Amino acid sequence: MRTTVKVTTPPDGEPTTVELVKLHCRIDSNADDDLLTGYLTTARTVAEDYLSRALLTQTILWTVRPSSMLHTDQSRLRGTLELPRAPVQSIESVVTLDEWGNETTISPAPLPLVPPAAILGYVADLALEPATLLIGRETVLSGGYPLHATRLQHVQVSMVVGYDSTTDVPMTTVQAVMMITAYFYEHRGDTGETMPEA
Repeated sequence: MRTTVKVTTPPDGEPTTVELVKLHCRIDSNADDDLLTGYLTTARTVAEDYLSRALLTQTILWTVRPSSMLHTDQSRLRGTLELPRAPVQSIESVVTLDEWGNETTISPAPLPLVPPAAILGYVADLALEPATLLIGRETVLSGGYPLHATRLQHVQVSMVVGYDSTTDVPMTTVQAVMMITAYFYEHRGDTGETMPEA
């Protein structure tokens, strides 16, 4: 699968504090607070990538090449897309780009939903993990053709992901973030040690 995930609005904090990390690392001074802040942010992103989760509210832009989700012609979108991060709070926008460079912003499908073959727009199921997105085959794109008859370059989905509050982040994940932060603090590239399995 060929995809990219780009954070467009980062979270406004971290799942734990520098003070708690300092207790974990047995650090008494404030001299390395800026360094620990950077390591904590890096540790969170490592954990997010490993878990395919967003730990705090942030906006991401996911770009996927349809050939990874398509039928044998390698260009037409088919089936349901599994979104790359959990939990998903909301979908901000869904945009397609066809082979001629035409962009189309896809709207949510109107309710009540009709049979899947006749859906116009997109349907998102955010209740499960991974959340899913389905663009109706009959959705007309800006070139005047329905989705099922259009060769796409990519689909871009902007979405708000992550837990609402630091208190919602599982404690096991917070502990892992602190352990990764401690590892970065204690091993700054000057040793050959690998990150502990835990």
